[in-house]
Amino acid sequence: MFNRLPGLARLLLALSAINLVVFAAFRGIFWAAFHEALANASWADLLKALYLGSKFDLRLALLVCLPLALLGWISLFDPARRRAARIAWLAYLALAQCMVLLLYFVDFGHYAYARVRLNASLIDHLTPVSVAARVAWETYPVLSGVLGLALLTSAYLWIVRSAARRMLVAAGPPLGKWPKRAAIGALAALYALGIYGKWSRYPLRWSEAYFSSSEAVAALALNPVLFLMDTAENRNLPYDTDKVREHYAFTAALLGVKTPDPEKLDFARYVTPPRKPPAQYNLVVIHLESFAAFKAGVFGNRLNATPYFDSVAKEGLLFTNFFVPEVPTPRSVFTMITGIPDVNGATTASRNPLVVNQHTLVNALEGYEKYYFLGGSATWGNIRGLFTHNIPGLHVFEEGDYDAPQADGWGVSDVVLFEKADEVLRKEKKPFFAFVQTAGNHRPFTIPDDHRGFELGQVDDAALHDNGFDSLAAYNGMRYLDFSLESFFAKARKAPYFRNTVFVMYGDHGNPSTVQTPWEQLRLTGFHVPLVIYAPALIKGGRRIDFTASLPDSLPTYLGLLGVPYLNTGLGRDLLGLGAKDPHFSLIEHTGVLDDEFYLRLDADVARLFRYRSKEAAVDVHERYPEKVAELRRLHEALYETSKYLLYHNLPRPHTAVR
Repeated sequence: MFNRLPGLARLLLALSAINLVVFAAFRGIFWAAFHEALANASWADLLKALYLGSKFDLRLALLVCLPLALLGWISLFDPARRRAARIAWLAYLALAQCMVLLLYFVDFGHYAYARVRLNASLIDHLTPVSVAARVAWETYPVLSGVLGLALLTSAYLWIVRSAARRMLVAAGPPLGKWPKRAAIGALAALYALGIYGKWSRYPLRWSEAYFSSSEAVAALALNPVLFLMDTAENRNLPYDTDKVREHYAFTAALLGVKTPDPEKLDFARYVTPPRKPPAQYNLVVIHLESFAAFKAGVFGNRLNATPYFDSVAKEGLLFTNFFVPEVPTPRSVFTMITGIPDVNGATTASRNPLVVNQHTLVNALEGYEKYYFLGGSATWGNIRGLFTHNIPGLHVFEEGDYDAPQADGWGVSDVVLFEKADEVLRKEKKPFFAFVQTAGNHRPFTIPDDHRGFELGQVDDAALHDNGFDSLAAYNGMRYLDFSLESFFAKARKAPYFRNTVFVMYGDHGNPSTVQTPWEQLRLTGFHVPLVIYAPALIKGGRRIDFTASLPDSLPTYLGLLGVPYLNTGLGRDLLGLGAKDPHFSLIEHTGVLDDEFYLRLDADVARLFRYRSKEAAVDVHERYPEKVAELRRLHEALYETSKYLLYHNLPRPHTAVR
């Protein structure tokens, strides 16, 4: 029967089978490469993930061939009748497969770094192009990757060409008119069903991959090319005013809005800290790149990668359960500056020209000189727009302002960055605010030639793995960041500004751990970071604060310590001013929320509940606590919908009215 089908039909079946085999092979490679993340998954979940994955792969295989299936029956485009058409279709198939294979390659690197399959956030990492290209060149085996891509594409083209030669030539007596139409109709129906993915009212959707509480199982089921397309369709979800209004009274009470206005949906509240220090304090915020809490000794890591940070944390206020709402660096910067979780779809809010105007508590520091120190270019992530557009008189130090060569695509080394910050701040006669953004603890973890006496550590692979580090380079990158902090504070302690300065150190996001801890299974290691507030003259004795806190709470807390009144229009609260009965919480992306005991996660709107601080943190207990599920669902929707709304309704306002 197969040999009696039209040549084009046989070619389409052959091409679909070839593509399906290729995609299945990549799924197998993915499983082999990241099998540790799946170590705790049951065989039932793994088999279901592979089954769903095969359906996604079939959809992609059919979509790649869809232009040929639609146009190949037309005489002008028929590869069986016209040699030019056959050559053109072979070129198209080779190009399409090359693009698909490239996305698979990128997906492997993306998942290895972020433990998330390729999605529309890829766009964020491609701008500015010069930085993205340099980092890619310095981090990944680009040449061997290009060579491998060329070889695979060539091999694919050879196989497809051979298949075309065989399939487009009649191999048996053709079917009659009506049997032929019936066969083509049946094949078309099966083709459409393969793309639809299910014999049901609704098609196969990416959300079905999230049938398990394990993020790794979902990743095994997803197809990266289709997932990229799915997320791109939802990159800019609009806010829903009705939902914001529905939760307004609840959210306003949560934030302490004294004069709520459900018509204007205003969340502004004037805050006057109850205490004011005897002297006017400076504020230095140190942004620690990729500083996952589990990598620090003060959180129990045994490799001693952060001895100096640990010592400072023990002398200051250490928030042990501090979380960022989103993982990428630009989102954390935006959230810290504005007090609004950056839930701007797939691209970061700093890259969205519609939300460039933002109110920030930094401007409550009237009479302060304001500085932003970055080792690379402030064009990165359109951060220049966020800072300079919203903070008048800001002094920006970026690439070109340092008397040292760039260490890599991220700019000068963190040691050079801190040296410049100390040099500038020593000369400042006014009180000041300074935001120092490190970047060295990031792939490719470059240690500069002029390393100021830093010595590389040597640790065997087993010890690295057992302590969550995926490479020796990552371990030394963390050590060099700690070394940079120590170098900075050694100089700062001798400077006039040290005594009257509040220093803040926070991680912008975490990393996946190589150890399958419960928090790693829940993917919380990417959101759990340290926050340390260090001011020896103001904070006497170290203290650990264990309640749940979130990045939007940053500036309200710091200004509260400085005794500076401010107008708060974001979702942050002064953590040190909370009462005994005030709730503690943190939004986690668009899918979850934490309180002091529970983590609610919504996978394709399926609620899962975890007692994330317990010994059985990864066990779903939603059936045992339905009231808690309902409570946290309400909290999550209120925070998430309000965050989306505030991105577009947080215009700058004066802080002078609080005087």
